[in-house]
Amino acid sequence: MEGFTRKTFIAMVEGVREEALGSGLIDGASWERGIAALYRTAESGGTFCYTFFKGIGIK
Repeated sequence: MEGFTRKTFIAMVEGVREEALGSGLIDGASWERGIAALYRTAESGGTFCYTFFKGIGIK
């Protein structure tokens, strides 16, 4: 939990906070609720699942 969930995944998400808020993708209160929910997944009884996927864009 500490190595991947907290220090990798959550840290990666937290690293784009200013960009996400600045571009209007999410508001501050929603961001804080989401980050808190991510931290809860790393607590006792929490569940964390991450799926890697590939996306292709066509214009």
